[in-house]
Amino acid sequence: MSSKLRLRKVFKPLVIFLAKFLSKMGVSPNLATSLMLFFAFLSNITLTVFNNFLLCAIFIFITGIFDGIDGAIARLRNKESLLGGFLDSFMDRVSEFIIFFGFLMRFNSNRLWIIIDMRIVIIISFLSSIMISYTRARGESLVKGDFDVGLMARSERLFFLFLSFLLASFFGFINEFLFIFMLLVLFTVFYRYFKIHKLIYLTEKNT
Repeated sequence: MSSKLRLRKVFKPLVIFLAKFLSKMGVSPNLATSLMLFFAFLSNITLTVFNNFLLCAIFIFITGIFDGIDGAIARLRNKESLLGGFLDSFMDRVSEFIIFFGFLMRFNSNRLWIIIDMRIVIIISFLSSIMISYTRARGESLVKGDFDVGLMARSERLFFLFLSFLLASFFGFINEFLFIFMLLVLFTVFYRYFKIHKLIYLTEKNT
């Protein structure tokens, strides 16, 4: 999947609408980033303290929406900056840590098909998610190109988790959903690595 086919394109009208509304209410880009972090924390609390999969799903979805709102507000106010971009990326990783740490606390004693420890599934999923973002950032620092490739970019990861907990709140099978998530993010890491590796190789070869 290329950057032209991302879910953020689907939700862009909603993000822009909310960004305009919040900007008029005086919400700054940094405050929007803080709200994104707050909703990630709420997803953690509703899962670990209240064991409520539905609320967890809702707050993960809102986290994903606010992930785009801060940048949209910055563009509306012409306040885009390198520092703002760095803060946004840093807080994205922090929010993922908060969400996955909640998973680790809630499912630390779970096993899938008796033999698979869910703690391993969650840790691999988190590390893979971080590596997906890292490979893109590292690639962009070396050569020019579209490095936002692979199925499970951040917006897709959050949306998959939203759907997983939404469906699990009614039908169960959360262990299975998280295992599928792990497979998808692992595949994305390797796919993105080899795509970027090939692009960098061809760039060096032609220079």
